[in-house]
This record gives sequence, structure tokens and C-alpha cells, in this order.
Amino acid sequence: MDIHIFHTNDVHSHLHNYKKQMQYVKGKRAEYGHRMIYVDIGDHVDRAHPYTESTLGKANVALLDEAGCDVATIGNNEGITLPKETLIHLYDDADFDVVCVNLRDVDTGELVFKPYTVKEIDGVRIGFIAATVEFTPFYLAEGFLVEGAFQYLEHYLAELEKITDCIVVMSHLGMYDEERIAETFPCVDVILGAHTHHHYLDGYEYADTLISAAGRYGEYTGHVTLSFEDKTINAKRATLIETDMLVGVEENYYQIGKSMLEKTIVVERANPIVRNLYRISEFTYVLMQMLKQFTETDVALINSGLVADAFEGGTLTQFDLHRILPHSINAVSVEITGRELKEIYSVANQHEYKDRIINGLGFRGDIFGCFLMDGLDVVESERKFFVGGELVEDSKMYTIGTLDMYTFGRIFPQFKNAKKEYMMPEFLRDIVYKYKEML
Repeated sequence: MDIHIFHTNDVHSHLHNYKKQMQYVKGKRAEYGHRMIYVDIGDHVDRAHPYTESTLGKANVALLDEAGCDVATIGNNEGITLPKETLIHLYDDADFDVVCVNLRDVDTGELVFKPYTVKEIDGVRIGFIAATVEFTPFYLAEGFLVEGAFQYLEHYLAELEKITDCIVVMSHLGMYDEERIAETFPCVDVILGAHTHHHYLDGYEYADTLISAAGRYGEYTGHVTLSFEDKTINAKRATLIETDMLVGVEENYYQIGKSMLEKTIVVERANPIVRNLYRISEFTYVLMQMLKQFTETDVALINSGLVADAFEGGTLTQFDLHRILPHSINAVSVEITGRELKEIYSVANQHEYKDRIINGLGFRGDIFGCFLMDGLDVVESERKFFVGGELVEDSKMYTIGTLDMYTFGRIFPQFKNAKKEYMMPEFLRDIVYKYKEML
């Protein structure tokens, strides 16, 4: 007997692709009937899409339902880009199971979702268990505990092994942890991977475990075939179906989201917003003032490429604000020494990233642009630095309001181990809306 598992991951609200995937998966359901299971491995939600933004992810859940999803887990885009209560209730109306072993409420320590589910097909019991990536500081800022994925996997796999004939791990931990899971837990038969946007055209065996992953943005749909004799697996196969090869479909999700967002007016008579990648503009100057006020810091640091689109002026709607600042980026307050502040200025002033096309880290634009700073005055000829009119002292502590995407240590090592406060769940566009009178 063959059982077919279809899987998607990291769709990131590329809903034109997902519409084709939906049609394909529903067709396969008609072909395979009850011997088919469809699962999603997280990051289906991405608030860069107007339909997702206007519904705070509820539209994505409805689409998963329409596709006949049986089991889903969350990725970091569900976990840390939605307000806490929104995530807790995101799947209230879903007809599928949501599983995750390592997402707990910080106040109660209780699991937000159940750790696993078991699907029985013609007497064969298949367990589905999931874990999501441990972006601990961001989850803590939202009120969640997320660390300990492997410890919780070990605990619940011990339970699952006793009541199932086959175990599938839905991993939103990334490709390297998938191999670690295979090595650590020999009871696991299949790992369906996500998070690092990797894909395997025909899957691969690692430590006797079949690993499959379907890339990103709905470019592929995964298909795992499990062959059973009685209740024992005697063959496992994986393949990917390329979305570009599927029959095209019509969809208007973008227009629906646009219409919903246009109903909210931010400013009646707003000034034009220009897109200057290599110098400061009126809008980016005001954005830094807003950022300093929101984070209550001495200095603001952003990059000019945050402005993803221009605005001609006039009535500024929530849709306009969304297309100008589509990013899943939060503000952060960082405490640094005067010496580190000078080092950050020097690195920023080199503009090493100004022409780079950036993907990930919450950035949803294209070209990074130049770094811009406000609140730090510099007399270059004398190499003197001033904050609030006072000379910067190397050993004195200062605060800088900036973006979470800078704090991973790649651009500014000074931020990595500094004291930080992540300001969740507001995105930059929410901060602009909060201080809209400054526009």
C-alpha cells in the first residue's frame, strides 16, 4: 500500500504560485483519495503581501483550508511578525491540525499548539510532529518561549514512537538541524524541511531517514511516497513538482488586499515621498525622528533602501504606507559605549552594502542603499563626535534606535552582544502610523 504526503514550505505569501499549488494538490486528492495527506511546514504567512497584511494572516489560513491541508506548523513569519493574541487565535477557524513542540506562553509555560497529531490510513498510524526555529529574543519580546526544540522533540518522540507505525518530523529549523534530527532520533522515518529555503529534487537519505524540502516562495511542491507492507515501511521516495510547470490560474488576492488597505486613510494631504537610495530625503529624516521617539534613544540608524516605493503626494492610505515600507522589520533599542558608537559610524560611512540586493532578515525591498544616522553630529576634520550637543565619551553609554536586521552581528559586530530591547510587534509602517502627525 502506498501513502502519499504532499508538502509545501516557505510560501511567504507568494499567492499566485500557491493558487497553482492549491489546484494541483486538490487534483491529487481526487486521484489518491484518503491515502493522501497534505502538510505545510510554516512561513506561509508574509505580511509583505497586501492580502496577508489586511487580514493578519487569516487569509493564508483560509487558503490552506481550501487546499485541503491536514497538518501545519508555524515558521518565524507566523511566530514573530504577528501580535501575540493574533498568533494564538490565527488557526481558530482552521479545519486542519497545527502542531509545534517548542512554542510556549511565557506567562503559563503551556504549549500554544499541540506537539503532534496522528493520522490513521487503512490501519497505518502516521505521527506528525513539528518544531520551529529558536529566534529566542524575538519570541520573548512577543511573550513566547521557544528554546529547547531538541529536548522537546526527544520527549514527545518517545510518546509518539509507542503509538505509531511511522513518524514524520515537520522541521522549520533549517537544513543543518534536519540532519541533526536524523542522527539523533533513529525512530524518525521522514523529515520535511523548511526555513533555510533549500530544496532537494529527489530528497535524500541521511542516517536512514528520508529528508525532503521544497525551497521557497511556492516554487515547488513536495511529494513523498511511503510504501507499506502490513504496517512496515519497505520503500520511501521523494520528488519535487515545479510550480512553473503547472497549469496557470487566475487570482486577485493582491487587489482584494489593496482594496481593504485603501479603506484606511493615514494622512489626508501628505507630502510626496521620494526614493533616494544614496542620500537622505525628507521622509527618511522624519522616519529617523519617529524611530528615536519610539525607541526613546539618542541616535537613530536606518538604511535608505527601506523606502521601497515612491508616493506622489496627496491622500496617503494604509496601502500606500504598506508598499512604501513592506518590510517585516521591528525597531530595537541598543545600548553601546561611545567608542562603539564611533565604530558604528565609521562602518556605516563606508556604505559597503549600498548597491547590494538584500534578501531575508525581514527586508522586503531590493537594493539596500546607504546608511543614514540622526542624533550624532560629527566634525570630520577634528574627528569629534557629539550627541545632544555634548562631546561623546568613549566609556559613556549611549542608546541607538535601529532595526532588528542589523543586530545579528554581520554588519555591526558591536550590536551582537550589546544590551538590546526589541520593540515588538510594531513594524516600521506601524511606527509611521503612530506618529503620522509628523508627516
